[in-house]
Amino acid sequence: MKQKTRFITAGSVAALTLACTHAWADTLDGNLLIGTSGDGLVFSDPAEGVLAPGVKAVTFTRTRVDDPENSGEFLYLDPFEIIITDFSDSNEDIESRGDVVNCLMANNPEIYCDSAPGSGKRIKTWLTGPDPFEMTFQTNSDPYFDEENNLVDTSSVDYFTFGKVSNFTGARITGFSLELRDADGVLMDPSDPANAVLFNLAATEIGLGGRLVDGLFGEGGNEGDIGFFSDSRAGFTSDFSADILAFGTASGADAAFTNSDYTAAFGDFFLDNTMVPDGLFWDDNDNPDDESALIAWYNIADGEWNYGNLALTEVPDDLPGSVEPPVLLPERLADLAATLGVEVDDLDYASGVVPDAIVAAAEANGLFAVDPIEDLRNANLNYDITIGTIEDGEFTLRWVPEFVPIVTEAQSDYQFKLAGYLDAAANVPYWDVGNAEAYEDAIAAILALEPTEQAAALTSTGFTIAPAYTAMSYEAARGHVDAITGLAPIDGGSPAGVSQGGGAQSWLMGGNLYGLASLGGSAATYDPTSGSIGYDVDASSFTVGVENRVSANASVGIAVGGTSATAEAADGLGDVETTGVSFIGFARANMATGARFKALFGYQDATYDSTRNVLDQTATGRTDGSQTFGALQASYLRDVGGFAVGPMASISFYNVTVDGFTETGAGAFNLTLEEQSGSTFMGSIGLKGEYDMPSASGQNKLTGSVAYNTLSSDDLLIESGFDGLPTASFPIAGRDDDFVEVNLGFQSLISSSTARDIRIEAGYGGAFGDTYERHGIQFGMNVQF
Repeated sequence: MKQKTRFITAGSVAALTLACTHAWADTLDGNLLIGTSGDGLVFSDPAEGVLAPGVKAVTFTRTRVDDPENSGEFLYLDPFEIIITDFSDSNEDIESRGDVVNCLMANNPEIYCDSAPGSGKRIKTWLTGPDPFEMTFQTNSDPYFDEENNLVDTSSVDYFTFGKVSNFTGARITGFSLELRDADGVLMDPSDPANAVLFNLAATEIGLGGRLVDGLFGEGGNEGDIGFFSDSRAGFTSDFSADILAFGTASGADAAFTNSDYTAAFGDFFLDNTMVPDGLFWDDNDNPDDESALIAWYNIADGEWNYGNLALTEVPDDLPGSVEPPVLLPERLADLAATLGVEVDDLDYASGVVPDAIVAAAEANGLFAVDPIEDLRNANLNYDITIGTIEDGEFTLRWVPEFVPIVTEAQSDYQFKLAGYLDAAANVPYWDVGNAEAYEDAIAAILALEPTEQAAALTSTGFTIAPAYTAMSYEAARGHVDAITGLAPIDGGSPAGVSQGGGAQSWLMGGNLYGLASLGGSAATYDPTSGSIGYDVDASSFTVGVENRVSANASVGIAVGGTSATAEAADGLGDVETTGVSFIGFARANMATGARFKALFGYQDATYDSTRNVLDQTATGRTDGSQTFGALQASYLRDVGGFAVGPMASISFYNVTVDGFTETGAGAFNLTLEEQSGSTFMGSIGLKGEYDMPSASGQNKLTGSVAYNTLSSDDLLIESGFDGLPTASFPIAGRDDDFVEVNLGFQSLISSSTARDIRIEAGYGGAFGDTYERHGIQFGMNVQF
């Protein structure tokens, strides 16, 4: 491909004269993609050698020629220039797609418009959400001179587009449209083709339309001469105009596809990636670098593996003479049986159902694997665009997906995913385990509600209370952290006396070994945010342990404890309760300079009980889990009059894992949940102080601190699904809460004798933010023997 911009030398006077009498408009450079926006992306598939940005243009370039020694075969040469600008059916130079010399294709450096089929030419567009996806391209308005320095008339140049669309939205796509728009976002004007980019509706012989990948429906693809599910292709219903290609319901049709075998198994619309069935794949040539052959698929509705079409039963009459005859069914079944170590009759292929013994044999054989049939969420698109003269030198290809009403009316990304899943449960035939009618009734009931009630009802169908596990575990474990690092940190006492290290009280047990104990409780409110529901969390904890003074200024210890917490979700969605047993190691140090350090690490084993209210039913669940947590606190206090005052800072983390479980009690709306995990991080910086109160014993002390805190929890992907159906990932936004925390404490020696000292302590901690509020108390008793 050569594109030459000549600002005319003395040797090019003839070219300049020609340019004055010929018209030229825009062409497309190789690197034409300006950028993308919206809910989608262009996937640069490394397995096919595609480089970012995933799309390129090829102009006036050919590599394929007829093989003079083998009729119907081709040779592929180094790229050479061929000028063709019109791909309409009336152009005798274009007999097939292999004749095109201008195209939009995947950015594969060594692949061209006429490269061999299956070489990785298709631009892989992933639609990832409800909003349109846009690809903006730049054009080149410079005149084009061929290799002989002749000016080419580029007033209108066709580019065939090798397209592929994949549904990653989270919902079935009922239809979609491709729109050509100008730099201002306005649809191109079909009445002014010289100044527009338009679809060439007269270029049908090289391909105009879209369909599911060949080989699954109709011959072609990896399956060659057969269609695994059907011998007929599954094309999109469509309606085309020069500025809009409309597919499925976007074209006014009631269904997306024309293939009855597809609709019988998978419904009327284009499946999302989470909705495709599992397939049993066979590496039939012992080559891991190519695609394995699909031999069966799992029908959830029947609970059985079903055979697809594995081979032709006879050679077709219209088989080209240059093509080798296909492998026929008897030979194919014999090869399959031999690979599995069984007889052909054991396959029971004629029944259509794979026997359990055959499934077991395949699972035990390394040449077989169970994987999703990904091509059921892929469709190939073929269309031709004609480039005229483009104002501002850019244009946009906009993808606009459409969905069923329950999905369209979702008010957040999370609700969109829930609605998509509920719609699939109701309307994808191979998912019907007997509950489709219940899901259909639920959809109708939800759509009949007012918007606010509709959102609440839809939200209840998912495990929306999942973030409460993270929040509840954080609040419960924080009681242990406060016990060690201290709601009211008081340090002091003689080396032979009490070792005070925070909210926990301690008592001398002999030598340098001390005991500590603490009781705490808290109530926290998490307000709803745009991405998360709100919930109230009540938590309590106790901590007991031993601590050994390893020097005059440092100690280490271990502790055990228990926690109990309840989280109640907003809008009556449900609640979660937990109890846990904890094991903690810690260390504390008080420097002579006034610096103080406290560190701890803990592990907690917990059980969880959940209640979820869903559409006038109640689902309950019980599971186990664990948590690790840790904290580091530092302060530096200096005497100022009768006070000790200085800066403080701390960080802490809380990582929780909850085992998977299945709910009971809500019938069709019980959920199965996979293992989930989440993390919470808290950082704090502030000022604290201490004051020794005058008293007869001289052992009373007030403490206080004020700090700016930030609390952050992970975004969650909750893997869940209705019991008996596949699970899907539902995104729930994490939280980021900033707040001010105030801590106050009091300690007093209430009894002292030669036998023992008795000390009591009480502390309060309050957190105050726009979306988070917490109130906690800590009590303890110190006994020195």
